[in-house]
Amino acid sequence: MIIKQSLPGQYDFKYKWYDIYNLDDHDIRILKSKFHLTSEIISYINDLHERPHFDHDYITNSDLFVYDVPIWPTEDADHFTTLPIKFLMVSGTLFTVHTPDTTYMIEDFRQKTDETIHSEKELVFAILFSVTKYFQRALSQLNSERIVLDSHLSGRIKNKDLQALAQVEKSLVFLSSSIRTNLMMLETVKNKKSGLHMNASEEEMCDDIIIEVQQSSQMVKIYNEVTEEISKTSNNILNNNLNNTMQFLTVWSLLLTIPTIVTGFFGMNVKLPILNSTADWILITIGTILVMLVLLWYLKKHDMM
Repeated sequence: MIIKQSLPGQYDFKYKWYDIYNLDDHDIRILKSKFHLTSEIISYINDLHERPHFDHDYITNSDLFVYDVPIWPTEDADHFTTLPIKFLMVSGTLFTVHTPDTTYMIEDFRQKTDETIHSEKELVFAILFSVTKYFQRALSQLNSERIVLDSHLSGRIKNKDLQALAQVEKSLVFLSSSIRTNLMMLETVKNKKSGLHMNASEEEMCDDIIIEVQQSSQMVKIYNEVTEEISKTSNNILNNNLNNTMQFLTVWSLLLTIPTIVTGFFGMNVKLPILNSTADWILITIGTILVMLVLLWYLKKHDMM
């Protein structure tokens, strides 16, 4: 679907902006016939797995930005993921290409922005600045979930808490990777050799985005380290609990082996040369208990329990 967009309250909108999502064959034909986009460019903007990067085509004099944005957990995925948003500038026209999952980001930007946009480059940087904020929202939500899990894991560890912690770790991996590649893309744009010519205002907007992404990068690094430590601590606690359980079972299996041996020996259906009295079972029981107590004392003395 191709929708012509504009910013509310800005009547001096001198450039064209088209928002595209759910790109189908009919839209592709329009992009080729009306906007004269090549099949190569269309394949780039239609690729859901395109990694963040910037590309300037000197032949068509077009600029392509690919920028990852966070996707909140759904029924299909219990953790945060990321998807790319593409910005194509060609012949004074801006195309924003994304999936329906990220449409709300564009709509939020349209409704909430109150700054005056003078060029398509400024519009790109304004949208990038807006969607970059979603990374900080996602990281704040993950941090809140981590704090709750940390309090749960401080007590009795449950499988559901460990599974939730694993989802937090997966989310941080996705966000960390996207933040890192987004930052690389922005640094490429800032490079004078990129082919993108920016004025002072556009360079300032680009610097603001880089600062925000760097802050997100520091946040995700800290959260990763804290989450890894919580995971390690939880694993150590589980291993220690398992060791205590195995130690308890081993000690009691040793202690219970003694009466098993004794009763098996005296339970043989043969005549024994000793202990022929009817009260001999009392002596056997006392002797068995004494041997068990001696074994228990030996285990404690050598820190085996």
